[in-house]
Amino acid sequence: MSSKRRVVVTGLGIATALGLEVEESWQKALNGVSGIRKITVPHTEKSPVQAVGGVTNSDWEKITGTFPEDAAAEGERRTLFALWSARSALKDAGLEEYDGDRDLFGVNLSASLGINRLEDIQRRNNEGKKFDYARFSREYKDVHRESLVKNNSNRPAALIAGRYRFRGYNSTITTACASASQAIGTAYRAVYRGDANVMVAGGADSMINPVGLVFFVLLSAAAISKENPAEVCRPFDRKRSGLVMGEGAGIAILEEESHARERGAKIYAEVAGYGTTMDAYKVTAPHPKGIGAEQSMQKALEDSGLHYNEIDYINAHGTSTKLNDAAETMAIKKVFKEHAPNLSVNSSKSLIGHLLAASGGPEFVFTALSVNRDKLHPTINLKNRDPKCDLDYVPGRAKEKTVRAAISNSFGFGGQNASLVLKKYRA
Repeated sequence: MSSKRRVVVTGLGIATALGLEVEESWQKALNGVSGIRKITVPHTEKSPVQAVGGVTNSDWEKITGTFPEDAAAEGERRTLFALWSARSALKDAGLEEYDGDRDLFGVNLSASLGINRLEDIQRRNNEGKKFDYARFSREYKDVHRESLVKNNSNRPAALIAGRYRFRGYNSTITTACASASQAIGTAYRAVYRGDANVMVAGGADSMINPVGLVFFVLLSAAAISKENPAEVCRPFDRKRSGLVMGEGAGIAILEEESHARERGAKIYAEVAGYGTTMDAYKVTAPHPKGIGAEQSMQKALEDSGLHYNEIDYINAHGTSTKLNDAAETMAIKKVFKEHAPNLSVNSSKSLIGHLLAASGGPEFVFTALSVNRDKLHPTINLKNRDPKCDLDYVPGRAKEKTVRAAISNSFGFGGQNASLVLKKYRA
């Protein structure tokens, strides 16, 4: 611990179904406003999935209007969400025009692998309804610009680094729903080791498309309820029926403490610890005893040097699926023992949906704000508590509570787990 450089959060940026500004999104979250709405993607009228946490059309137009050249050249939603959120976070941190040592400024983002557009496949089927590979290669230039073959997962990180001349550490992490938290955790380690002074860290994703939707339906993970979309996502509720897909980005600026103080930056919180593990159990289900999640939180606590009774709040992975919510609750109780009933736990996914590879980004933003301001947003739609989920999930209404330190959890398909510890900054 003594050899670590201290790492602080100096900027935040966001793009979700709740909006494009951090303060606006935060106030909506505190008020329990749901960003989950009826899907409006073309040709999804008969989709079993009718509720999504999509960025509104007006917000999308604002993003494309801010980055017209990138919108024309790239056009992919995930990439533009990342550009918007990184720009917002750097501006918030006072780094957008800052002249520092760009060799020690880096980017570490998460992103999914990308999508295959159904029209690209359908148009290249031959008379025998088989895919014509030769035709596809000849017509590559006509492939939809959001297609996987034209947008590698590292595209957002590369574009951000190029735009701001960040010549240091740069990487992209693709580990399912744990991706963004692992990206932030890896960025944290880069700063405390001295590999970087400033890191742009977080994630961006968008899979609200026919292929993305059907993938989770086939896995029996998606909520297919026809109820009011705003009420479909209900983590820890006995009647929960599955995850609701969201899209967007969440990005934080992580900075070495003395570097931040020398330039007079405001500091939201200190990143104190990071833990990551693998369940090595099943691709599509967490370990039923929450072993991977337990070890992830335990490692993050050990890395932070904090005792478990110093944690006041957990931003849970909280997917609203039968398996995850119960397993995460079990893991929390194992790690925090007699202190578990004193914890407050909430799920940001109840408000914005599950952003998949980006999910840990906005959740980290909300966790940093909770540590900074001693306020917790509610878990909405929790009306019929699952007996297996018996902690304080901040149901229905926001709570004011002193948050000395908090954990943000992300657990992904394949058994990937990541936990981040944030604490109040003390000079």
